[in-house]
Amino acid sequence: MLSPSVENAQAPEVPEFSSRALGFAAQLARRYNISSLRPLLESCRTFARQDTLNVAIFGRFKAGKSSFLNCLLRRELLPVGVIPVTSVITEIGYGPRERAWVQYAGGVTEEIAVDAIAEFVDENLNPENRKKVASVRVDLPSLEEFRAIRFVDTPGLESVLAHNTDVSRDWLPNVGLAIVAVGVDPPLSQRDIELIRELNLYTPKITLLLTKADLLDERGLAQVENYVRKQLNRYWNDAIPVYPYSIRPGFEHLREQFENALHQEGVARSSQQRAAILNRKLDTLLAECSGYLSVALKSGEAADSERQQVRRKILGDRQGLEDSRLALRLIVRHVSTNLRTGYEKLLESRERESRARLLDEFEQRWPQWNSSFRLAVTSFEEWVTRAITIEMTRLSNQHRGDFLEPLHRAGRQLSQTLQDFRNRISERTMEALGVPLRTTEVEIEPEIPRSPDIRIGRLFDREWELISFLIPMPLVKGIVENHFRRRIADVVFKNLSRLASQWEQKINPALTAMEKEALGRLDDLVATLERLLASAGQQAPQIRRDLEEAEQLRASLRQAQAAQPAVPHP
Repeated sequence: MLSPSVENAQAPEVPEFSSRALGFAAQLARRYNISSLRPLLESCRTFARQDTLNVAIFGRFKAGKSSFLNCLLRRELLPVGVIPVTSVITEIGYGPRERAWVQYAGGVTEEIAVDAIAEFVDENLNPENRKKVASVRVDLPSLEEFRAIRFVDTPGLESVLAHNTDVSRDWLPNVGLAIVAVGVDPPLSQRDIELIRELNLYTPKITLLLTKADLLDERGLAQVENYVRKQLNRYWNDAIPVYPYSIRPGFEHLREQFENALHQEGVARSSQQRAAILNRKLDTLLAECSGYLSVALKSGEAADSERQQVRRKILGDRQGLEDSRLALRLIVRHVSTNLRTGYEKLLESRERESRARLLDEFEQRWPQWNSSFRLAVTSFEEWVTRAITIEMTRLSNQHRGDFLEPLHRAGRQLSQTLQDFRNRISERTMEALGVPLRTTEVEIEPEIPRSPDIRIGRLFDREWELISFLIPMPLVKGIVENHFRRRIADVVFKNLSRLASQWEQKINPALTAMEKEALGRLDDLVATLERLLASAGQQAPQIRRDLEEAEQLRASLRQAQAAQPAVPHP
């Protein structure tokens, strides 16, 4: 969300040659109808429009995200508490004067007092986001030293409040730099690892903030830090720095160390990083344009009688293309077919734990209910409905990464299959025309669905109410208690199956959309090549001029990149 003053601002200034390169690539795509360049071209445009670097703080609830930001801001701006508090995305950046805005889901923006933001972002004051707040934006003059970046506080993950988890995960694609807050107790979980994996889809710049360092002595903190680094290095080979942190007095040296690193990485190098990434993207884009134009030029120089033969050599026959389409469909079909079985197997491993958790709570409550049959049944019904809803929500949030994994796996397999197809085309163009066609498959990113609304089926009939006054509780207490225990096991079993079904219903439409995108990309590539291979000879002079200009722009990009100091990894 942008404040009114920022919404009216122009896009960030792009170096002239970078702007020329982007415009020229778009012009070539239109002139020669190279529709298969669409994903890569749009990726470059999106990146070029970004004006600030988002620094987003993610992590489990109670990991200390809001407390960290309050400490960084040197004021108690964000609400904190011992239960899940933050329920809305809150963006905080530099502004010439202190201001705050609320943007509602319908698009309406309202200016509010900075000290009143808790009324909109605090779960206690805005439960389940009943005010329909999309985001809150705060501008602070005190953040002038961080004016190149914008801090983003996200709701905590893995609480029983599913809407909080969804809000944070929906925001992931907007991240620039990511800070993952992890408390020292426990120091790192598999869910933290999965969160970092998911963040890696959107940014390579991830830092782990080891919060609440004051809970350990110096030796214990060193052991935890070493353990966390070792676990991260199993997956990312020193690519994720770890910073111990505490908001308590006596730990100023840790805060200074982290803030210096944040300033260097997020502020001092933000423009340099953005320019380097954009130039690399544009060089790849222009290289692919040149590849397509080289194919068109060679085809244009060939005799009309030879073009159809060249087309068959490069694209193959219709059956071969249909086989490629079928391979994409089979990837999605295989993942979709195994969804329900995989989800049920995953949840089956949690059945005993869930049943034990509910039985333990039942043991504590049963003595309060057993004075009468009517009270026992009424109280049990109300409790078990609420308890199973909380338990299924907890499991849904806890295993969200597992539920989404088939979607990401399908995306990777579809992208790799398309890239393999592109590589075969490149080899064939080299054989048929003497020029390679090296094209890049932009990864197919799934449209991440929201977590399902947990739906609990009917648990009881109400016929017992008609005879409840006739049943003497002292005589049936043991029978009723055992019956309730069996009902708990039954309710857990049935609702685990229902949860698997609900997630299956969420993932299947996303898989269908990915299949459609993959087939569309393959068809775009084939159609583009067919148009280029059919080019008439009179286009050759224009193609040569375009090729020359593309190479000149690529040389300018490389020179600009060489003139900049190298950007080190964080």
